[in-house]
Amino acid sequence: MSNTSRISVFQYLDAREFLEHLYAQEKRTNPAMSHRFIAKAMNARSSSFFKDVLSARIRVSPSRARAFSKLFKLDAREAEYFDNLVLYTQAETHEEKKQWLKKLVKELPPGSRTLLKSFQMEYFKKWYYAAVRELFALEDFAGDPERLARTLRPPIKPSEARDAISLLIRLKLIRKTSQGGYRKVDSVVSSGYDPDPAVMRGVIADNLELGRRALDAYPPKTRPFSYLTLSVSETSFERIRDKIRTFRKELLEIAVEEGQADRLYQMNLQFFPLSETVKRGKKK
Repeated sequence: MSNTSRISVFQYLDAREFLEHLYAQEKRTNPAMSHRFIAKAMNARSSSFFKDVLSARIRVSPSRARAFSKLFKLDAREAEYFDNLVLYTQAETHEEKKQWLKKLVKELPPGSRTLLKSFQMEYFKKWYYAAVRELFALEDFAGDPERLARTLRPPIKPSEARDAISLLIRLKLIRKTSQGGYRKVDSVVSSGYDPDPAVMRGVIADNLELGRRALDAYPPKTRPFSYLTLSVSETSFERIRDKIRTFRKELLEIAVEEGQADRLYQMNLQFFPLSETVKRGKKK
């Protein structure tokens, strides 16, 4: 298999997503690449082996993880990261997730482009860290944490505003101005490929609570809420998931191009199962 301009495993927090993207990249240039080819190379009994791995129907053992690394020609450092990425992805408890996440952080190569080290572990712990940062895009607040805390909805404590400022300065996401205030550094912060790693569950729950509050606090014109209940196949689910990711990128682009922002808004995107998978019989 080719490893020229290969995607980096260090960009990922989900082993299955890494394998899926790596397979798609290889398939574009290698006509022999197929699920059947992978199953044979991995000494799997079923040609659906790789599909079952990607859909989490079967777990990847440590020996299988090493076989995948060999198949896709990962070097020693990449293979070690991938081994732990598999364990992180398949961990079933919050504590296990935290344990393997710490190992992943330690294995990152110097200078690697990753969102794990600072952002996942600290920036995404509290919903108001991002909110405080975005407020500095509207005005500098002249270093006034009390007024900043009152501006947010719901308001936060002045001590929480001061903690947020301290963190954002340390992560170089805001800068101090010559007038003594703070301004947002122009950079986009994302949670990466995995929409729900263990370290983000708390802040996702907080954002869902913000949405519940907004339902009562604002009129429909200000908070356009809606929902859909859909019955779809796994293939259609994957298409919808990819469209959500594309939509998020488009919203970020709109925000980056914004020149006259005057208010913060929060958007929560959720798409989740409401039933067990129903096995359908073949139509006669």
